[in-house]
Parts: sequence; structure tokens; C-alpha cells
Amino acid sequence: MPADYHFRRELLFSQPPEAVWPFASDTARVNELAGLNPYQFEERAGPDSRVRRFARSRVGPLPMRWEEGYGEWRKNRKWIIVREYETGPMRRMRVTTEFLPAGDGCRLLFAVDAETAGLLGLIAKTFGLLDRECAKILAAMERLIREGKQAESKEDLIEQESGARLNALAADLPSHILTPTLVRYLNRASAISLRAMRPLELARRWHASPDDVVELFLAAAHCGILVMGWDLLCPRCRGAKSRVANLHDLPEGAHCPSCNIDYRRNFTSNVELTFRPASWLRPLPEGEFCLLGPGSAPHVKFQAEVAARSSRTYELTLEPGPYRFRTVEAGGEADADLSPDDAMPAIVARGAEIELEATGSPNQLAIRNETDRPLYFVVEDRNWVADALTGDRVIAMPVFRRLCPEQLLRPGDDAEIGRITILFTDLVGSTSLYDALGDATAYNLVRDHFAFLSERVQRHNGIIVKTVGDAVMAAFSHSDDAVRAALAIQDDVAAFNSGNRAGAIALKLGLHSGACIAVTAAGVLDYFGATVNIAARLEHQCAPGEVVVSGAMLEDPATNAALEGRVLREDQAILRGFNAPLRFVRVQR
Repeated sequence: MPADYHFRRELLFSQPPEAVWPFASDTARVNELAGLNPYQFEERAGPDSRVRRFARSRVGPLPMRWEEGYGEWRKNRKWIIVREYETGPMRRMRVTTEFLPAGDGCRLLFAVDAETAGLLGLIAKTFGLLDRECAKILAAMERLIREGKQAESKEDLIEQESGARLNALAADLPSHILTPTLVRYLNRASAISLRAMRPLELARRWHASPDDVVELFLAAAHCGILVMGWDLLCPRCRGAKSRVANLHDLPEGAHCPSCNIDYRRNFTSNVELTFRPASWLRPLPEGEFCLLGPGSAPHVKFQAEVAARSSRTYELTLEPGPYRFRTVEAGGEADADLSPDDAMPAIVARGAEIELEATGSPNQLAIRNETDRPLYFVVEDRNWVADALTGDRVIAMPVFRRLCPEQLLRPGDDAEIGRITILFTDLVGSTSLYDALGDATAYNLVRDHFAFLSERVQRHNGIIVKTVGDAVMAAFSHSDDAVRAALAIQDDVAAFNSGNRAGAIALKLGLHSGACIAVTAAGVLDYFGATVNIAARLEHQCAPGEVVVSGAMLEDPATNAALEGRVLREDQAILRGFNAPLRFVRVQR
């Protein structure tokens, strides 16, 4: 690009590029810390199916409008951001940040190239105004790297009155070792960090139990410190294109203007519960600090444009794991799981499809664009969902049911749940108990047995969905939790019987995992579908004192870990309502 302004600086760090990258590449936090104003933007579909983004903001008294380019980056190596200005002291600007290994550390090369416009551009360049703005951004980047704090600044940002109210409300939270950590984070974290706080991500950063952090956040929302938000994420760019406060307001689908696609909700993959401070605590600025940078999409490890009918090769190192290869433009995509010994696949855009071809290099990404238009190619980590508190997980948590009973689906609405584990229990011979013990004594025994089951289900992170007569239906987000709960129930029945004078009980338990739908029934969230039916039918296959686990659950390594050391007996049966035999194992006490 023609340029008459150039800014060049080099910084040295003792850490390698991969240690510096998470801080330096977080351009939104860098811009916020540098004191830049947030900007508003709108998206318009272009003739080439690529969405264009137009932004507006102010620098001092000067209004500025520009088109934001998509940007290019390679994780731990380089990123480039380009803007085309309509107003202001510049016509074009290109920011390049590059990381080069230097012994055990690295060199950070920061460059800004711009074409100035008119008298304002001449004044800004001549009197060092552009130099000062660039230096502020570089200083903010250096501060984040030197301090090693991705989301915190040193100043307490909450005013004294709000701080006192926060401390008073925090004192009412359940006694929790993480409460001071949350209070400190709400005091000091940047505005960008607080817009959509992800409890599982913070649990990883705080080296804390995910369930403990989720419980703390739900309790903080319950007492008014935080505000919950249900985000409906685009399956391509992962951006939240719809956010509502209540589950019953969540739409069944949305349109992503960034990707120019319509998509449906899926509680397992693209419905996420996030949190932000209540407005009295930290009013957050409207607008964006960075729309299209590597920090705004940390799951994207590579993004670059390749011209039509051309090929390019890039140096790129990816950690082992699941990846998706696609384009920014709407079209096909391809998935691959990379192991430590795998070579990087080559990406080929052919027609509307993305294909992967074998290559011989583990650290080089080859791209071939066989279409008649330029395309932005993307490599993204599919593990992004690991830090997402997805809808299916949270609505199956006991603490969510206890603290958020008002969070229900609309009557007649249903939510698809990709995977959940259902446990059914049955009290053997309950009718004869009433005959033998009398109504009052038998009722008290059945009631005590419900409390016995509930305690063990909740201890293992499950919920009691409902009781049907003397049977219990419970749900778990994780299959290993369900297995451990079932085993704990059968292991402890003898102790329950020895402490109960009314009489002895025997239980049958069946478990199955799979997809189902969640609905609001009788004022609570309930589950329906084949998975529920199979779990109920498996309970009928039990002998007293047994646990029956479906063969589908044995495909999960976590299930097998929970069953380790137990005596298993394989079996199969044709269940009522099903045509083919179902494989399962009987777990002996």
C-alpha cells in the first residue's frame, strides 16, 4: 500500500513467542488499556458473499469512519490488521506485529504503515500525534506482557459506594474459598473481560473446580451481583448473535450477519450461559475495542487471504487436537484430529467445498484456492466448547435447578440436548411393603428412600428430574457421575436398611446416555425421548441389587473408569418398543 507514515519499534522479552502471544494478541484489551474509544459498527453483505464491516468512532473531537479488514494471523508468529478510512487524518492503515525467536526469548516487531489524508493528516504526522498514538498502543501491549495479566489492570475500577455494596452482597454468598477471587476480579478486570464471563474458562485460569466456579457464579447472579445471559452462538464464527436474560426468551435460531448464514440452536453445541456484572456494579462501555483480531477469536489459530486460482504456503505449528478448516465466506468445511506425529493437511477450496489432502510437513500449511474468487481461509480449534458452559450441562446441574427455578423453556417449546445420562430407579416390591407394614409406615419408608437417593444423586452432580410412584428419574451431564451415583446407591443400601427399623428395601437401577429433548412440564424442566425410554426399560432388566449400564455408555472412557474394579456381566435383550436387541452390562454388588 502507498504510505507516507511509518512507525517501527522492537521489544525484547525473555519469554518465547508462545508465552507472549496470548497477551500481545489480545488487541481488544490492548486498545482499552491504551485509552482508545470503543467503536460502533455495522455489517453489510458484499457482492462476493463476503460480509463487509464499517465502523465509526472518535479520536478526541475528530469523528472517524472506516472499513475494518478481516485481518490475517498465524498463532505465535504474526498478525496484520488493515483499515480503509472514509474520514479522519488517514486513508489507510496497516498494523503488523511479528514475533521472532531470540535465544530463549523473542523479539516483538511492531510496525504501523499509513497513508495520511489532507491537512489533518499532515498535522498529525508533522507534530508527532500519530507517533504518540502508536506508542500508547505499544506501551499497553508491553504492559500486558510484562505484568503477565491477561485480564487485570492495577487500578480498582469500582467506585467506593458500589464497592461497599459488592462486599455486603458477597458476604451473603455461600461460604466459598473463591469468593475473594471473584470480588477481586470484578474490581480489577477489564471491561472486555467482564462482558461475557465464562465460568469454565475462569475455573481453568484460577485452577479451581469447574462445578465450584459455576455454583459461585449462579449464587452471585441469584443475589444480584451478576447478570446471567443465554448466548446463541454462530456455529462458524462462534460469535454471540443473540443474547437473552431468560431461557424462555431464547430464540430457536438466529442469523449471523458476519457469516451470512441462518442457524438453529443446539443446547449441546451453541447455547452458552455467560455472566456480566450488574449495571450498578460496573457499567460497561458500549461498542467494540477490536472487532477482527486474534484476541477476539482465540479459537482461530490461522486466518489469511489467498487469491483466486492460486496457492500459498505458511509456516504454522498446531498443537495436537481437533481442528476445523474452513473459509470466512459461507461454504464448506472439513474437520481433522491432529496427533503429535501427523503432518499438517493441505487445504483445497474446490467449488463450494473444502477438502483436505495429505502433505509431508508437520509445520507448514499449504493452501490451494481453485475457485474464481479470493477467499479467507481459517483454521480453528474445535476444543473451544470445552470452556463453554453449554445449555445441556447447566440445566442438568442441581445448583442451577435450586437457584434458578424461574429459568424455564416456554410452554410448548423444546430444546434438543445432544447427550445426557438418565438414571431410573425402582423400589422392589413396594406394593407388598404397604400390605406388610401399613400405609403410614410404608409411606415413611418410601419417603426416606427418596431422601437417600436424592442425597447420592446430588452428591455426584445429578438432579432428580421427577418421581413416578416409587420410582425416581435422575439426569447427569457426565456419564461417569451417573455411574458413580448408581454404584453409591447400591453400595449403601445395606447401611440404609440397618438404620431403618421399618424394613429392608431392594433397588433396581438402569442407566443410558444419548440425545433427548428438554421441555417444561409441571413447572420444571423435564426430559423426553428414546434415551429416557431406554433407561427406563433397562431398569426393568435389573435383578434386585443390580445396576444395568447400556452398551452405548461403555463407549465413553469415563464410564469405564467409573466401573473399574467392578464385576461386569455382559447381556442383551430386546426392550419393549424396540426391534433390535440392546447390549448392556450388569454390575454386581
